Amino acid sequence: MPKNQFSFFAVEEDLVEVFEAVASKFSFQFIRTDNIKDKALCAYKSVASIKNISLAEFGDHVKGKSYLLIDPIKEPKTRQAEQRKGDIKYFLDQLSDPESVVFKPGGIFGKFECIIDGQVGTVSDSEWSTELYKTLLTEFKKRFIKIKSFYVGKSAKSKMDKGIRLTTNIKSPSEYDLQY
Repeated sequence: MPKNQFSFFAVEEDLVEVFEAVASKFSFQFIRTDNIKDKALCAYKSVASIKNISLAEFGDHVKGKSYLLIDPIKEPKTRQAEQRKGDIKYFLDQLSDPESVVFKPGGIFGKFECIIDGQVGTVSDSEWSTELYKTLLTEFKKRFIKIKSFYVGKSAKSKMDKGIRLTTNIKSPSEYDLQY
């Protein structure tokens, strides 16, 4: 559980705006953390270069895609664990690479049925991770509005105003959706 964490609702244009601002102050790369079948990793230089960044694959923020933000001059580190059946699984997370920040974009699930929340967080005490986390939080605060405990991007709020659900889980009753 990250010691520094915040949640948000956003669509692609909201995320691109924030991450472009952060990238003008801080260098980092995005490494996809889920679906690691071998040691091959998917690395991206910007949020805009990640195809379908704001499309949620699942209707639950816990199961959604995740990225580790790390220093671009560092090589990502994976850890491996032997499974009961004898095969090996590889993991890329803050245990394998503690000098990092986790980014879960959330996004649109279904045909604009709802927007699943995203998160940014870190458990690291390293100066690099702490500074990147603070920079991200500052830029989210500048560009998003705060509704209850969530930061909401302008485009996500516009969709909310049109009746699109903002939720952490599609299976939750609508009375638990984010509302003013």
